[in-house]
Amino acid sequence: ALDASRPSTSIQVRLPNGKRQVIKINLDVPVLQLAAHVAPLLEGGSSFQLIAGFPPKPLEDFSQTVDAAGLKGAQVQIKQV
Repeated sequence: ALDASRPSTSIQVRLPNGKRQVIKINLDVPVLQLAAHVAPLLEGGSSFQLIAGFPPKPLEDFSQTVDAAGLKGAQVQIKQV
């Protein structure tokens, strides 16, 4: 749940089916929480990668905070594996 008393950001998530979803999330939570929010949006519940940045690269450290991972205001692509 978003805590309005702490700094937050909006992250645009691009799903494999082409749909987009904007997720509001606190900057000090781990990337794992973003992944947990995205997982139910996927059809079939298969495993996936979060890809962000330029050039795009997979996010590998899910213990890193959203801010430390450079995801403030970012666009994240979901790639099913």
